[in-house]
Amino acid sequence: MEGNNDRPLAITVLSAFMGLTALLTALFWILFFANKIEATETEQDEAFERAFPLADSWMITTSLVAAPNLIKMNRKGFFAGAASGSAMIFLACMDILYSLENKKYWPLNGDRAQMLLIHTWTITLGATVLCLLWKHRDAFQD
Repeated sequence: MEGNNDRPLAITVLSAFMGLTALLTALFWILFFANKIEATETEQDEAFERAFPLADSWMITTSLVAAPNLIKMNRKGFFAGAASGSAMIFLACMDILYSLENKKYWPLNGDRAQMLLIHTWTITLGATVLCLLWKHRDAFQD
């Protein structure tokens, strides 16, 4: 435990990872819409990618609400964190299934390895958020 409010270290680390993930996701969309990066190989990929900004915005918003409130160990952080963790899992599952169905993981190259890493990060962080919040649920105050 750390600090005066007995916040578990895991919650502090989780808060940082959620904030970082939200900011990097926002940066991706800024660069994507500024045509600074290409994240698609086909027109179908482009259409699929363009279906995500609103859902990603929900994940970004809930993560950015959760991160500082998790530090405070209040219920707003718990609620926003659970919403964010669930959103991360959902978004990753959509991306993973699309990638598997459209053979986007192979042949594995640098771009595809990066995509696989992002999918793994997102689903792992989402599951970790939900598990840690549940484990420490009684520590959150009004």
